[in-house]
Amino acid sequence: MIELSLLLENKVILALLGISSFTYFVIFDLYFSEPNDGWAQSVQNWQAGLLSLIAAQPLLGLLGTIQGLLDTFQVISIFDALSQHAIMSGGISSALVTTKLGLLLAIPSVVLRQLLLFRYKKLRGQL
Repeated sequence: MIELSLLLENKVILALLGISSFTYFVIFDLYFSEPNDGWAQSVQNWQAGLLSLIAAQPLLGLLGTIQGLLDTFQVISIFDALSQHAIMSGGISSALVTTKLGLLLAIPSVVLRQLLLFRYKKLRGQL
């Protein structure tokens, strides 16, 4: 198991948590706001931005995985005499954490955005 302090040192994870927090804030703010004409315009205005923020989450996770794998291979090349199997398994395990986190944060974002759109269309009489 990877320690929390090590995870929070990873810049990709920090970026992922920041983008995800902002995405959830926007979605919840729009969803729980009182619907009016300004609300409908805000929902429309945020759609492209929300799609970009949601799409960035798994991509950042993949970036973190690639960075973790590169770090693992660099350690292997420096310490060639050590057990490569132990280094590889530990390195790949920690590298995949960012992909998992990216997906775990992106999937609920997609669902919440769809709920927001459903509410928007229902209130606009488009359903």
